[in-house]
Amino acid sequence: MEEKRRKEISEEDIIMEGNIWTDEKGKKYRYVDPMTDKGFKLLFGTEGNEELLTNLLNSIIPGSRIMNLSYSNSEHLGLTEDDDKAIFDVYCEDEDGVRFLLEMQNWSQHYFNKRAVYYSTYAIQDQAAKEKRHQQKTLGKRNWDYNYAPVYVVCFLSFDMKKTPEELVRVKQDEYLSFYRYVDIETKEELEDGSTLVFVEMNKFRKSLQECDNGKEKWLCSIKNMNSQLEVPEGISGTELEELYSKGEIAALPKSKRINYISYIMSRNDELNSREEQIADARAEGRAEGIRFSIRKMLDAGIESDTVADILGVGMEEVERLSDNG
Repeated sequence: MEEKRRKEISEEDIIMEGNIWTDEKGKKYRYVDPMTDKGFKLLFGTEGNEELLTNLLNSIIPGSRIMNLSYSNSEHLGLTEDDDKAIFDVYCEDEDGVRFLLEMQNWSQHYFNKRAVYYSTYAIQDQAAKEKRHQQKTLGKRNWDYNYAPVYVVCFLSFDMKKTPEELVRVKQDEYLSFYRYVDIETKEELEDGSTLVFVEMNKFRKSLQECDNGKEKWLCSIKNMNSQLEVPEGISGTELEELYSKGEIAALPKSKRINYISYIMSRNDELNSREEQIADARAEGRAEGIRFSIRKMLDAGIESDTVADILGVGMEEVERLSDNG
């Protein structure tokens, strides 16, 4: 989900010391944050980073042997002129025509699982439109035979899933990684259209890099934690993950992308801080209202004012004010 507002900054507003960026509050960063949609797109949706994305997908999808990926336009028109546009973080296909939609989702959504199913239909329609044109032009056919290539919707979530789509059945699950396909509920026989929903619940992945047992876990650990690191962790050099850190350096980004990314992060931090303040204010008001309610109840029960103040840990003036107001 893109931000609604953006800080306007220039290169002079960015405080860099070597390859380290320091934000307004003095916090230091070396790498972009893949756990934001902007950072995720920079790393996995940018021309020239196809191999990086290929390695990520091959690491988390069992049996995957993707060889070559090419990016497609991530913005697709809806079914009719009245439909909203569907914008994915990353949309690509491999040499066999298999489509991959990837998204980094930070805000919980009640029907997010159904949204993922809905998103998969865009990649199917995209194939239909292209195949119809191809068959009409080369084969003289008027109708498409519906033989579409598999579609993978891969969703990285910073929240826990609430509900599984009823029409899908889980065919594999780790604590943090789940795959869903259309299968017969009783026999578990797959429909074999190849469509797969992949949910990566990052909150449930808690291993340190030293605790990771395989490449999949190291990828997820790096994606989750690289934004808080100022050096390439031990054990990364010489592996395919070295490219992730290399391409993720803020200082290495082209000037326009560096300004755009830091502007995004500053606006996002402002929004998060504002939300936290609103939540804290609401909680404080709730606690204050709860104390006022308790004071009234205790006074109505005939408890002396000084006893009420002592029990609730409030000042006598607050108790007396409520007592005077009835």
